[in-house]
Amino acid sequence: MAEIKTPRPDRPLGVTALSILLAVSALALLALALLHHVAGLAGFGRLVVVVAFVLIAIGLWKVHNNARVFLFFLLVSDMIGCLMALFLYALRQSQYRLAVFLVIQLCIAAALAWYLQSPGVKKAFGGLNPWPTTVKMLVLTIFTVLLAFPFYWMVIATFKRNVDLYGMENNPFIFNLPPTLENLRLLFQETGFVRWLGNTALVGVLVVTITLLLSLPAAYALARLTGRWGERLGIAIFLTYLVPPTLLFIPLSRVVAILGLQDTIWSLVLVYPSITVPFSIWLLMGFFKSIPKELEDAAMVDGLTRFGAFIRMVVPISLSGILTVVIFSFTLVTQEFVYALTFISPESNQMVGVGIPIFLVRGDVYFWGSLMAACLVASLPIAFLYNLFLDRFIAGFTVGAVKG
Repeated sequence: MAEIKTPRPDRPLGVTALSILLAVSALALLALALLHHVAGLAGFGRLVVVVAFVLIAIGLWKVHNNARVFLFFLLVSDMIGCLMALFLYALRQSQYRLAVFLVIQLCIAAALAWYLQSPGVKKAFGGLNPWPTTVKMLVLTIFTVLLAFPFYWMVIATFKRNVDLYGMENNPFIFNLPPTLENLRLLFQETGFVRWLGNTALVGVLVVTITLLLSLPAAYALARLTGRWGERLGIAIFLTYLVPPTLLFIPLSRVVAILGLQDTIWSLVLVYPSITVPFSIWLLMGFFKSIPKELEDAAMVDGLTRFGAFIRMVVPISLSGILTVVIFSFTLVTQEFVYALTFISPESNQMVGVGIPIFLVRGDVYFWGSLMAACLVASLPIAFLYNLFLDRFIAGFTVGAVKG
């Protein structure tokens, strides 16, 4: 029996016109870029716009709903941008010609968005509503821009010339003058930045190692071997993490001085575990409690000792919590300021979080380009770790919070 195919609704004339208009606009933009020899970041941006216009034009012509939703998303984003520019800049700065242009652009975008939701267009695209997907895309775009903007700003400031950076008439979001490597040269050749990075990495590795060696057996013992008192003791240990560092650095400085560790990075190796270990114990207790005891009992019946069951069964299952402890401990080492400033004075022994503001801020002179370069180099590895283990990091905190 022959399969009966449902006839596809006719393509509205307006959709065809939009497809042709987008294709023509893409060709015109490409020709304009080639005519003026636009290269670099601006040329890449125009190429991306050309490709997007072509894909949307083809998608609309083929009556693919994804193309309509993406065009609808661009129109809504354009309307939001026009409203923000109109009320936050054009009207406040009395730029009335710009205000008129923004109003016209807003009206055109609103008319196109209204047309894409008209009954004829909806029927051609299967009656699908573009709003749910558009709202998700808008929320995702807003959060992406907000989270990525600090890194974009650091990259721009790193390679900007001082004249471009301080000129009030210049656009702060682009390169008004050719980029320069002077800020990186100042950072790497005239400061101890590389040494500070090495000190921070060394202290971070040692603190993470000490934290794991102390918190893993302690958390397991409190979760498995002490009954109800283990949970109460775990909470009491966690409360010590809440004591402000400003109350502790004076007695801890006395301890450091007695041990002869003043002005050395070993003072931080001694002090930082007092912050990381309590929180890590509390966090890992939640993981160990979530693991059924029957698994360990079965492992011990098969001939393993309790320590062997802990190493071979519990630790691999608790990998998310362990990674959370590692990231938390290493992040604290890179960001902590009070102890690093109090215990270490020589430039060669400074941590990166202290050395950057001390030696790149000289009185009322701020070396903004070098400061942003240092922040960018120091933050990229941590950002990479967070994104690489994001799911495990979230699982580590949620399990520790719920079960602990």
